[in-house]
Amino acid sequence: MCIGNRSFWTLNPASSGSWVWKKLCKLRSIVRPFLVCEVGSGVTAMFWLDNWTGLGPLLDITGPRGPQVTGLPLMSVVRDAVRGTTWWISSSRSRNPIISLLREALPGCESVLECQHDDTYLWKPDHHAPSNRFCTAKTWLALNPSPAIIPWTKSVWFKGSIPKHAFITWVVAWNRLHTRDRLRRWGLAVPAICILCNSQNESRDHLFFECSFSQEIWLHFTQRTNHQPPPQFMTCLLWLKTSSRNKNVALILKLLYQASIYLIWRERNQRIHLATPRTAAVIIKEIKVLVRARPDPLSRDQPIIPPALTLLATWFSIFQ
Repeated sequence: MCIGNRSFWTLNPASSGSWVWKKLCKLRSIVRPFLVCEVGSGVTAMFWLDNWTGLGPLLDITGPRGPQVTGLPLMSVVRDAVRGTTWWISSSRSRNPIISLLREALPGCESVLECQHDDTYLWKPDHHAPSNRFCTAKTWLALNPSPAIIPWTKSVWFKGSIPKHAFITWVVAWNRLHTRDRLRRWGLAVPAICILCNSQNESRDHLFFECSFSQEIWLHFTQRTNHQPPPQFMTCLLWLKTSSRNKNVALILKLLYQASIYLIWRERNQRIHLATPRTAAVIIKEIKVLVRARPDPLSRDQPIIPPALTLLATWFSIFQ
């Protein structure tokens, strides 16, 4: 691809050109992998600078010394590299690694000799086949691939969640809380023991919900709904996605789970900084007060066909 007697891929836009032109030139490194050349007669495709072999520009393979070592100028087209019925480099006896690498990279030149039509430039976004049509959607997806699916996302972010409870659960899910095991790994001289149970070392998985104190809180709610969740934090987080066939019960369990995490972590911090411990029964009561306020506004927008219960009615049927 030439502009005047210079290649678009190698010209320096800093010396001249408008602001828009300079911005377009800055996109070359992004655009170049998408542009491939289907060689026909070889009179247009640049030998060193275009991606006509499927391996990318040959200059990237050989390095900047490629044209100098092989004797083929930088601005040569593919047809210039043909001598008789084969590539010009085939007659070289040099053992230079650049020449050896180039021999391996070059395809057969029979199609160039026999073809009468000109070379064609095609657009190839990601793993799709090259096409002479530009597709905005495919190009966007190639530049912005979909992020990896996080299996526990719906257990953290869901309609009706309490924002601050969902946020702390998200932090816990990524294991980013400043628990004592992490603080000690950072070299801080803090006690390793859990301040809630005073029997085992503190960690994310211990606090939620292997600790006897936090386990008492969480089991209080799951027993009332007749559920037996897995003990490990991450397994339990995944379990919440399909914890119950009853959508109301499933939502209530998610709300209780996140509220339990939020208040247990707050209790842990208060014991460390304020030295004011509270019993599990007090925290259970506070969780009920927080979560009970949530079903009422959600029930008002909930389409219900009797005898199905609203979210609020389901709450009172479990926690009278």
